[in-house]
Amino acid sequence: MKKFSNIDFIMVFAIILFLVVGTLSVVNAQTKIVGKGFTIESSEQFTTIVFEDGLKDKLYQNTENGVELVYNPMGELILNAKEYIQFKKDIKKASKRYNVEIVRKKYTVNSYSWSEDSIYFNNNETLAVGEIFLTDLDKIK
Repeated sequence: MKKFSNIDFIMVFAIILFLVVGTLSVVNAQTKIVGKGFTIESSEQFTTIVFEDGLKDKLYQNTENGVELVYNPMGELILNAKEYIQFKKDIKKASKRYNVEIVRKKYTVNSYSWSEDSIYFNNNETLAVGEIFLTDLDKIK
């Protein structure tokens, strides 16, 4: 029976390490979508949409360089995989029609005739209002 040399142990350790790291990266895989005023992060179980809350005022401050944004209120909507699939369908449906309101348990999607470039949604629990521009719809798949 042949004995393993030090290099053999190092090679076996490296292979095991790469297998463990590869498995963990697949298990913890997340996708991230960044649009104008929102970020969507998805894992296998949940999707989190973080967006600029249009219901609350932004805070600006005078500085030496002019007026600067100091505080931008953010809203959050957390959906499970099934709810996120429905959310994407609702957004696409609202983008094709004017004056649409789609009400679901966690959110409401609105499309208005006066807004030709975006769709609005809100978290029904916190009432935070988000906006998705039609130019960003292709990013949401």
